[in-house]
Amino acid sequence: MKKLWLQENKWEDVENYLKNKSTILIPFGSVEQHAKHLPLGTDAYLSQQIAEDVAKETETLIAPPVWTGWAPHHMAYKGTITLRPETLTSVVEDMCESLIYHGFKKIILINGHREANLPPIKIGMTRVRNRTGAFLAIADPFYINAEKGKELSEVAEGGIGHAEELEASQMYHFFPDLCSPEKAEINIRDHHRFMQHDPHVSGDKMITASDVGTYKQATKGIGIMGDATKANAEKGKVYHDAMIANIAEFVTYCEKEIDVEIRKKDIPL
Repeated sequence: MKKLWLQENKWEDVENYLKNKSTILIPFGSVEQHAKHLPLGTDAYLSQQIAEDVAKETETLIAPPVWTGWAPHHMAYKGTITLRPETLTSVVEDMCESLIYHGFKKIILINGHREANLPPIKIGMTRVRNRTGAFLAIADPFYINAEKGKELSEVAEGGIGHAEELEASQMYHFFPDLCSPEKAEINIRDHHRFMQHDPHVSGDKMITASDVGTYKQATKGIGIMGDATKANAEKGKVYHDAMIANIAEFVTYCEKEIDVEIRKKDIPL
């Protein structure tokens, strides 16, 4: 493998790669508001950074990144771009089935738009799995790095949500020139006990739909949900390194231990 990114290689490089490995990573992000201290591309930048570092650790190819995701509620703020969920599902299906057609058997989807991108991506992933027999998995920071996130977090309950401590810390570490830490704020709202959005808070919860009509008010006209004032670059590095170790461990396990029999290969048409 000459380059980490699929699109930077020649077709012969990919052919040679597939003689020894059958795993590839696909980073999924979003272009959406991240309050006044983080750039619109936060989720996309981080998913690509995670993919690059996992690829270096495991010598795994990365497919071209998907910059846009499912973010209708963030349309309350200028600059956000959202796909319809059906569109994102189709992108997942078409990208994965193209790769499977060429000989990839194991696909790890790295989701930078934490939690919110999961419904359409899961549907696409499940359809591909059942049609082809390929192995697919999603690495989402809220799940693959939950323990380190809890360990590092210094915010009050309700402080983890959107544009808050953890993703801000990662951005401060990797992309400081795009960030404005002095504009970081706190927005921890009172909720019914079943409507707690913070994944670090245990307890029984309901899942509710976001509404573009009320989201701006809920995020104080700023765009933050949680507490970004405790973010720092050092925390971002520790959080990121733990996530890379976890995902790299899983990628290595998949490559060595998971047997896959491809049942069907189709060109998306």
